[in-house]
Amino acid sequence: MKELVLTKVKQDFGHLVSMAEKEPLTISDQGEKKAVILSFSRYDELKKFEDALYGKAAILAIEEGLASEDAVSELLDSID
Repeated sequence: MKELVLTKVKQDFGHLVSMAEKEPLTISDQGEKKAVILSFSRYDELKKFEDALYGKAAILAIEEGLASEDAVSELLDSID
């Protein structure tokens, strides 16, 4: 993953968006990593993966008796 300093990001944001379509970019400020720019398609992939994991965890919690279906539904609704 390519790392950039915040001042560079501010100067040339349009170009960075194009670069992010190829690979995620880490943005740092004074040596501290602050953010990541990634393509929307990659974000969408990660979001779908996260949703699938939450769904599997919810099913397991219900099956194991750790939470009711209502509690799981309420929790999942709250994190969307």
